[in-house]
This record gives sequence, C-alpha cells and structure tokens, in this order.
Amino acid sequence: MFLHNGFEATDKELIFDAEESKHMVKVLRHKAGDQITMTNTRGLEAWGTITQANPKACLVRIDRTRQHPEPKTQIHVAIAPTKQMERLEWFVEKATELGVTRITPVICHHSERKALRLDRLEKRRDAALKQSLSFYGVLIDPVCTMDDFLNNNFNNTDCYIAHCIQEIPDHLIHVSQKHHKTLVLIGPEGDFSPQEVQKALEQGFKPVSLGARRLRTETAGIAAVQLLGIKAIL
Repeated sequence: MFLHNGFEATDKELIFDAEESKHMVKVLRHKAGDQITMTNTRGLEAWGTITQANPKACLVRIDRTRQHPEPKTQIHVAIAPTKQMERLEWFVEKATELGVTRITPVICHHSERKALRLDRLEKRRDAALKQSLSFYGVLIDPVCTMDDFLNNNFNNTDCYIAHCIQEIPDHLIHVSQKHHKTLVLIGPEGDFSPQEVQKALEQGFKPVSLGARRLRTETAGIAAVQLLGIKAIL
C-alpha cells in the first residue's frame, strides 16, 4: 500500500512524490499497467492503475475507492524520549502497527534526551502504516516540556499517568473505558519526578499500573497501546 495525503474520493488520478515513486518503481519494480492500493491517511482507501512508472513522479489512475470508518478508540501516548533514538523509533513503529492515534514526545525532569528529529520518527511511522494496512494516520507532535504539555486542555479525554513512585492498585485495563478517547503519560527511565506526578494529578490524570514488572520507557508505551487495544475488543 502507498501513502498520498492529498487525494479525495472525487479525484481521478494522482501524482506521487519522489520518495513514494522511487519505492514503487525501483524497489517494488512496479510498471505501467500494474494495480496498486493507496490511502490518504484519513480513512480513504483507493485502488488504482499505474499509467506512468516514473521513479520521480508516478502517475496513477484511480479506479475505485472506499471510505473506512474512523476508529472508535482514540489512543494518545505522551512519552519521554529515550536516550537512544532507535528505541523511540521502535516504539513509534510498533505503536503505529497496534493502532495508536497520536504520539507526543514530552521532555521530563529526568529525561536524558532533550531534542528529536521528527523526520526520522515520521519515516518509521509511515512505513508502519503501510505495512499494517492502516487507513488513518498517526499524529506525531513536536517535542514539548512536561509543564507545557500539562497546561493543555484535555476535555473529553480519559487521562492516565503510569509511574513507579509508589505501588498503584489500579491496572490500566481495569480502569480504562471502552471506545473512549484516552491519553496515557509514560515517563523516562528515571521515572517522573514527584513534582511532575503531583501536577499531573492536579490536572485530573489518574495513576495507573501497567503490571507488576518495571518496564523500559518504550516497552511501557507499547504495553499501554496494546492494553487499550485489547480493552476496545472485550
């Protein structure tokens, strides 16, 4: 499947950008006359025929389309960037495959990484969208501080914070609600500071457990997405 963010159901043909065109022609060896599937990452799936197999700008005729319903469960994970960029990229890839809706990198008091290359995260996200045949995109926000993040308005969202400062009796899968818009805060390897936890609680976040084991940041993020995905189908 290929990504083209700009097309609508009424379009008759598309020109793909150089990156997708090169992948289409040079990597997958598609040629004129081949049929492909594509999405605009807003729920629209399309079937089309390549009319010009140009590695810099492929031209595709749209033959038919189908609009997929928006997912009932909206999963937002705000996560502290890991020290090793590859681990955060792995999280973005796997969370996308599992159905995350939005990812916000949040710099915390104990964060070891303060800056990110969003283009690397977006590239892993796009590859995962195509691999998993997802028809809705995943929003990756610019990096922000914990204070700035908590100053946002989270109306109509169930907000949780997974921390290890004290034992938490309530497991995420037990307290989360099916088909709700849900936000989970995941801290750095050194966990949130007590002040960060307190501010989150004052903003209406509920503390939750992800299980008895202490998890790495990226593993905790994946656990949260998977648990919420399981809850959605129970």
